[in-house]
Amino acid sequence: MYDAPRTAARMASAAAAFVGAMDAKQLAVGQGDFDLDGTRREWTYLPVAARPGLPLSSLDDAQRKLAHELIVASTSMPGYAKVVSIMAMEHVRRALMQVSAPAIAHVFDPERYCFRVFGEPGRWAPDSARPWGWQLAGHHVSLNFTVAGTRVSGTPCMLGSVPASYGTLSPLADDEEAGYRFLGLLTPAQRADAIIYHRPPPDFATRLVPRIGARELPDHVFEPEPDYRIDDREREILSYIRSGPKGIVGSVLSRGQMDYLMAVIAGFAGRLPDDVGASALRKAKAAADASISFAWAGGAGAGERHYYRIQAPGLLIEHDNTQSGGKHVHSVWRDPDNDWGDDILAAHYHAEH
Repeated sequence: MYDAPRTAARMASAAAAFVGAMDAKQLAVGQGDFDLDGTRREWTYLPVAARPGLPLSSLDDAQRKLAHELIVASTSMPGYAKVVSIMAMEHVRRALMQVSAPAIAHVFDPERYCFRVFGEPGRWAPDSARPWGWQLAGHHVSLNFTVAGTRVSGTPCMLGSVPASYGTLSPLADDEEAGYRFLGLLTPAQRADAIIYHRPPPDFATRLVPRIGARELPDHVFEPEPDYRIDDREREILSYIRSGPKGIVGSVLSRGQMDYLMAVIAGFAGRLPDDVGASALRKAKAAADASISFAWAGGAGAGERHYYRIQAPGLLIEHDNTQSGGKHVHSVWRDPDNDWGDDILAAHYHAEH
């Protein structure tokens, strides 16, 4: 997606060191072929019983250090802080689940977070490097990176948290507050345009699809909270339409409102290193004002279910807090056209052939 030679080099070095420290058994589950489709596009942030990849629990202390160095090389420091805070929050979630649902409490464990490396990082010179990638997957974390030469793609980039905060931990409070604050900057007439429905979708409108289509409808229900459902009519209202963004468009915003909307986007782009995140922000700023939209669904009060979406060419942000009385956050940054580096891979293979 973005030309980021410093990050590409750091990631390749860190990934090569991590892979080099694996034994044969670990390599069998922690490293696989790089493919355009298939396993590289498998992602979920749900607390599933089994997850592909090399779990943290199987790593010794030296390997754990290398695993974290790979995360550090691939994210910004604020982004890394969010990831490790979310992982720490798993201990809180497990303790709470021991009381309410002890049979499944064990799945909430940072030791179950898994790493997968696709291809062979750092083996070729940057100007002729074969593509490679890596993934960190766990409950409420899905980091997906693709690298071709000096170009880096970092979407889908999903982070979540439940509880949304506990003690000093509040991993996504800034993303949560940013949506509220932008909504508060709008005039009553603008708010009427921005709020597309009084109920939010149960989760992301684009769900966990490997490729975002021209039109995506949210699920009727988010399985962990079966009591909250939307019907087919509501799914249509809340749907994602690539060619017809919903909500308020940038062309009717004041300069100050647009500047703040860009600041919200910058918060998501800032999860990744500066050379990647800054490129993402430049791309959003280059879009015509009429091509950027902000949509809100649900309540605007504390503890009310809510959701917001920012949509622009090459950009989709979805943020929801629709479970557990406003204490269960999901937040994702995607590129509808180029998740998993589709654009840089197309350019790479064109150059190769």
